[in-house]
Amino acid sequence: MSMAYEANLVCQAFVAGQDLEDYQYYPVKMNSSEEILLASDAGDTILGVLQNDPDDEEAATVAFAGITKAIGGAVIAAGALVSTESGGKFITQTTGTAAGMALTGCGADAETFSLLIFRQEYDSS
Repeated sequence: MSMAYEANLVCQAFVAGQDLEDYQYYPVKMNSSEEILLASDAGDTILGVLQNDPDDEEAATVAFAGITKAIGGAVIAAGALVSTESGGKFITQTTGTAAGMALTGCGADAETFSLLIFRQEYDSS
């Protein structure tokens, strides 16, 4: 597997709505209180990828465009579209909307890979 890298990230700071100290490079979403939470449901629509490791109510830096490091939940081939899994990691997309494309492969659970973040279509229904 190639070494994971980052490039041209567009980031914004938000407030963490939970302890995210162990979730750098994991997918995150926003709640109705404008706080950042781990995207821990399969197929979650994500805001972006967490770039730091904040505790509850600390600043959470989220990349929502560009190429970021990301944490895989299983083997992912370079070029594969990815989505979120119930454990809050990225996996190869099987249904729903893709969160991005793996630019480097992921060889195992909890391994870091490079992810091109996609703009997701939001379903308001």
